[in-house]
Amino acid sequence: MLNRAFLSLFLTLNLFANENLANKLIVAYPLFLEKYEDNFIYFKDGSKLQFSTNNKNSSYEEILKDSSLENQMSIKYKRIEENQNYTPQKNEDAGRFRNEEFFKKIYGKDRKEVEKNLVKIKWLPNLNNQTLFVTKINGINEKLQQISSELERLPKEFHKYILKPDGVYNFRTISGTNRLSAHSFAIAIDLNKEYSNYWLWGKKKSDIEYKNQIPLEIVKIFEKYGFIWGGRWYHYDTMHFEYRPELLLD
Repeated sequence: MLNRAFLSLFLTLNLFANENLANKLIVAYPLFLEKYEDNFIYFKDGSKLQFSTNNKNSSYEEILKDSSLENQMSIKYKRIEENQNYTPQKNEDAGRFRNEEFFKKIYGKDRKEVEKNLVKIKWLPNLNNQTLFVTKINGINEKLQQISSELERLPKEFHKYILKPDGVYNFRTISGTNRLSAHSFAIAIDLNKEYSNYWLWGKKKSDIEYKNQIPLEIVKIFEKYGFIWGGRWYHYDTMHFEYRPELLLD
C-alpha cells in the first residue's frame, strides 16, 4: 500500500515538473505555442509534439541524438549575472539537447523554408559593418541588431572578440553527426574564432579541461536578449551564442 502511494506521489510530482517546463516553452514562444495538455505541446496551427518520451534511462549520447522536449528543458542554464565564475559539471550542457522537430516547426522544415525568412543585418556598423543573414522569426534579427549596438559601446579592448564573427546562417549538420546545427535555423552566431575555445580542439580526454577567453561582459549582453552561451557547456563552444529564451526563464 505504501509503495503504491509513493508511486502515485512520484507520478504526480513528475507531471507537475513537466507542466512547469512545458509552460516555460509556451511563455518563450508565444507566437507559436498554444498549450500543454496530456504530455503534448500544442502549436497554434493545431499540430502537436509529444513532450516526454520517457527516455531518462538512455545514455547522454543517445539523448543528444534524439532529444524530447523534456530533455531540451531538463538542464538548467546558469546565467552569467548570477553565476560569474561557474564551471559546468560533466555533461552539463544546457541547450545542447534540441528537439529538431520543434525547431523545424518554428523556423522552417528545410533549407528553402528557413531561407524564406532570412533578412540582412549590419553587424557592428560603426566598427566593421559586416552583413549577416539572420531569421526574422521571433524578432531574432532585431535582437541581434540591438546586441550589436550594445557591443559597439563596450571599451576598445573588447572589440577583438566581436569583430569578424564566424557567421550566423549555415544550413548544415553538426560535424560528425546527423543532427542539424542551430545555425541551420539562423538562430545562432559564432564570434571571432581566433579568440575562442572549443572542446574538440584540444586533446581528447575522459575529462574535458574547460577553457574560455570570451569576456563575461559580452555574454551578459547576449543573455539579456534571450541568447544562451556555449561557454556554459561542459562540451564548451565559447564563440557560440544561440537564441533559446526558454532556458533563461526563472
